[in-house]
Amino acid sequence: MASRKKKNQAGGFIIGPILVIAALSALWKNETRFDYHKAAKKTEHAASLNGLETGENFSYTGEMDGELTLQGKYIDTFTGYLIVHRYAEIYCWERDEDDEGDVTWSMTWMSSVESNSRNGGVNQKLRSGRILPRSYQVAELEVVSEMIEFVDSRIGFQPGPLPKTNEGKKLSVEGEYLMLRKGRSSNLGDERISYRAIPVPRVATYFGRFSEGKGVADAAEQKSGMINSIIQNSGILHHLVAGERELALATMKRHIERLKWIVRGIGTFLVVFGFIFFFGAALRFLYAIPVIGRVAELGAFLLSLAIGLPLALITILLGYIAGHPILLAVVGAFLFAGIWAMVRASKRQKETGREIRKELETEYGRSLDSDEMKQLEYREMAGMLASSGNEIGETESKALDRFAKKSGWKKGERENLLQEVRENPPPLESPETHLKNLIRIAVADHVLTTQEIRSIRDAANLAGYDSEKFRELMVSVSDMAKKAS
Repeated sequence: MASRKKKNQAGGFIIGPILVIAALSALWKNETRFDYHKAAKKTEHAASLNGLETGENFSYTGEMDGELTLQGKYIDTFTGYLIVHRYAEIYCWERDEDDEGDVTWSMTWMSSVESNSRNGGVNQKLRSGRILPRSYQVAELEVVSEMIEFVDSRIGFQPGPLPKTNEGKKLSVEGEYLMLRKGRSSNLGDERISYRAIPVPRVATYFGRFSEGKGVADAAEQKSGMINSIIQNSGILHHLVAGERELALATMKRHIERLKWIVRGIGTFLVVFGFIFFFGAALRFLYAIPVIGRVAELGAFLLSLAIGLPLALITILLGYIAGHPILLAVVGAFLFAGIWAMVRASKRQKETGREIRKELETEYGRSLDSDEMKQLEYREMAGMLASSGNEIGETESKALDRFAKKSGWKKGERENLLQEVRENPPPLESPETHLKNLIRIAVADHVLTTQEIRSIRDAANLAGYDSEKFRELMVSVSDMAKKAS
């Protein structure tokens, strides 16, 4: 039992990440999927087949034969359907084992026999499948059925009144099912078949490629792989849709939008579930502890939401942008413009800083290194606080200490700086003069960082300047700096 539990717990570390990666891949492919609605909308509508060239994508509308007949496996003929889907199920045991190794058994209808100890000797005879003709006739156009796609809704029907094949006559009719009863205990191994189909419309529109007088699949963007198959991203334009062209296009649009939202919802759920699986395995050893176990379960769930949900949404957003070339170009243009503006602003700020630094060095009569510039900033800030009528008390000292700390001064150096401005305060000028000098010196460092701006603003607030007045002074100093450069 212990080894089995370890195996189950280890599975969470493997299955969880695989599930997350597969779900994220599905979300990405869903957003960048082949849009058969847009492809259909781009086709030229042909009023007749005359003049169409081989290899040309087109749409064509015409009447269909409502008596179209399909040949089945258990039911001999179906009349009036474009395609019939046959679903085979078998009643058998399902084995479910939780992460603690506890097993639960249940009997249910399944699409195939699960391999487990209780299903020994149970074989499935009936098979699922889809039934369609070799070709369809839309007015004068023959449409081959190979790779055909449908977006219209399927309906269920009762198989009882329909003619049966010899194989089908061995099955009983029970409501909407053809049943194969095997007489075992608890109905183990019994099989059933149900049907869903798309009726033949009176008028239909075909979208696809013209080849040798027929409508065939345009598979130029055909997709492959398991994930594309799961999310129904075939990459094929070969659609037969009920109604005139505009109505058919509207149906295709609704179908692909609904499909996308279904994949988005399921994919996002699976991303979060994958993280729950992973974090659940990581915290499993805590679950048996009273109180702590509940906190650990809740923590694993919340952490999975906090990571999985944003990750899924970001994947959807990036995939959506990548799947829309115009939007991608616009976003790229904005990013380029933003980076260009930042680079230009940084370059201009450095040029302005060099000019202001020259002015300061002329005023002080010597070259100023980086530490001296920081000391000047500190003294100007202290002067601004003192000139505003406030003593450098505890609040002002904390503001100065925060500024010095962000500037890289150590604790002892910060204490020395504070002691120095108290013993030898800077010349008392107007607070505005000190503030403008403070901004000038900060700009002279070449790069005025967000932290510096925030520190200066906080000190200006202590000196009585509100945010609006501070912005005005910043603009004023910036304008003077531009003129200087």
